[in-house]
Amino acid sequence: MADASIEFKGTSFTLSVIHLKTSVLADIRADLVKKVAQAPDFFYLVPVVVNIEKIALDLDYQAIKTLLTEFNFTFVGFTGSISKEQRNLVRELGFSFVNTAKAKVVEKTAAAAPATVEQPPEEQVENTVTPVASQLYTDKIHRGQIRSGQQVYAKEQNLVIIGSVSAGAEVIADGNIHVYGALRGRAIAGAKGHHKAQIYCQSLEAELVSINGNYWLSESMEKDWGSPAYIQLTDSELTSSKLI
Repeated sequence: MADASIEFKGTSFTLSVIHLKTSVLADIRADLVKKVAQAPDFFYLVPVVVNIEKIALDLDYQAIKTLLTEFNFTFVGFTGSISKEQRNLVRELGFSFVNTAKAKVVEKTAAAAPATVEQPPEEQVENTVTPVASQLYTDKIHRGQIRSGQQVYAKEQNLVIIGSVSAGAEVIADGNIHVYGALRGRAIAGAKGHHKAQIYCQSLEAELVSINGNYWLSESMEKDWGSPAYIQLTDSELTSSKLI
């Protein structure tokens, strides 16, 4: 007998969660505009789940999905500690619902929340733990400034930049990122699931930093802003410390 053409398995995904605090679409739209403008490339097609536990039953579910699709998010479904009736309504409308009763939620430190849409923390659901990279990485070395609009990716390597990263530039590495200059653009380390990856720089002025899918926008970096600093994951939260 031939092998089956498909196989179902538990796998690993990290989903961002948008916590709604109002059902007013105009307010949600206004805050999405602000957040997406801060890091449009980072949010592009990112999969999101919408937490609706603070919203009344009169929420327009289809309008929420349409709004997120308009901003180029990949809508996955809804979640939250809500009544059985509301869960059934969500499913009757044809949307997926992530049952939080079986979830292990890990809050990530994120940027300050806007008035109506919280900065989406990462949530991990049972059987959805991001795989950890265990290999040792070689170094990819870039000499010179990385200018606005440029992207440098160190695939299965650490990225060492002898120079600065300009605002609007993006540096990505599957391992660590070392910037021997100012980090003003976006830095994404541990891009393929390396939770022990770190980001080092001589001056922390970044638009966005991310390690293994956990991210900060600039307002979360005030403690070490403008200083030599490194960023790492500690107990599933991003933390920063001064280098000297």
